[in-house]
Amino acid sequence: MSTKWVQEAARLEKSGIDFVMVSVLAIKGSTPREVGARMLVSQHALYGTVGGGHLEWQATAKAREMLADRNNATITQDYPLGATLGQCCGGFVTLLFESVMQPALHIAIFGAGHVGRAIVHCLANIPAQVTWIDSRKQEFPDSIPNNVQIAVSDYPVDEIATLPANSYYLILTHNHQLDLELTEAAIKRNDAAFIGVIGSKTKSARFRHRLQHRGFSEAQIATMHCPMGEVEIHSKQPGEIAISVLAQVLKTRATIEVAVPQAAPIK
Repeated sequence: MSTKWVQEAARLEKSGIDFVMVSVLAIKGSTPREVGARMLVSQHALYGTVGGGHLEWQATAKAREMLADRNNATITQDYPLGATLGQCCGGFVTLLFESVMQPALHIAIFGAGHVGRAIVHCLANIPAQVTWIDSRKQEFPDSIPNNVQIAVSDYPVDEIATLPANSYYLILTHNHQLDLELTEAAIKRNDAAFIGVIGSKTKSARFRHRLQHRGFSEAQIATMHCPMGEVEIHSKQPGEIAISVLAQVLKTRATIEVAVPQAAPIK
């Protein structure tokens, strides 16, 4: 029996993509696949098969319902392969659904310059969903990691309204005025997990003054991390800046997870 699904499952996990593994757990009579056959279902793709036809259609629908609900569970479901499913096998299949939900880490990167590219390079090995935004299509590299979605936008500020709640914003464009406008829009959403802006202490002071002048409260302004990155790391090298910034992001996420009470297990 092929084990290629193992590599595909590892790829999905590495890319931070939620999926459900659907396995043939038991069979009776004539069935299209044997016990142990597997199918991996993500929100937008399938890998493998549990028999095709209406059985597979229903199994895919069930798996995507679990994904939509972020139902991190293991369940079994029985499927008679007769008139109900419109399959001629006439047997009986029990499917096992095992969901694999990745950490809800969405990172929005504004800017495809040297530091942006270095950050994306690091994120290829972190389970996260990344939206990478810039108006300059030519700045994006030819090779993009699987967990990164490119957005070429003439108006990057407009993209903020489309991003998920609790996103981590990394603002590092080629234009200081654009950085300020992006920061304003991210603060106004009032649901960011992190807002980081690349720059110097002088840029930080200027931004804080302008935000205050535009009516933002001290508490709102304090949600902006500028300069972003670990304060102990002083570097102008894109790779080192990328590591510093992502260290701060991961520390922030760890702090948030500790602060949120965990639900008691169901007994």
